[in-house]
Amino acid sequence: MKSSPFFLTALALIIITGCKKDDVSTVILQSTEYRLNASNGSSITGTATFTEDSDGKTEVLIELDDGSSTAVHPAYIRFNTAEEGGAVALTLEACECAISRTTVSKLDVGTSISYEGLLKLDGHISIHESPDDYTVISVANIGVNAD
Repeated sequence: MKSSPFFLTALALIIITGCKKDDVSTVILQSTEYRLNASNGSSITGTATFTEDSDGKTEVLIELDDGSSTAVHPAYIRFNTAEEGGAVALTLEACECAISRTTVSKLDVGTSISYEGLLKLDGHISIHESPDDYTVISVANIGVNAD
């Protein structure tokens, strides 16, 4: 069977253009880190890092240190200082195997919030023992309350 040069050229172009990499990596523009401190007799510490990337996305990354288990630990940004306590401002992804990664754009009540807004928030982060036990095991003051 005889192949036409046009067919082979068209096939080559389809393969080449079909294999383009559309992945464009984003760049972190700003980052702020907060230290999570053990609370209520736990030994759970860690870091919470807020980042803003070149796509305008804000992410909250929580990394619990050694001493945390593979258990699921609910995580929240709450209003007021950790010492005062406060209502939930933003429900974060639960820490599973010591990691939580949440892309943030709105508070739980629907109000928009940006990276800059988080840095100005009167708030704190609370990490809880489990979905069934809301004992706070680790905290960090954030925003205007940061130590």
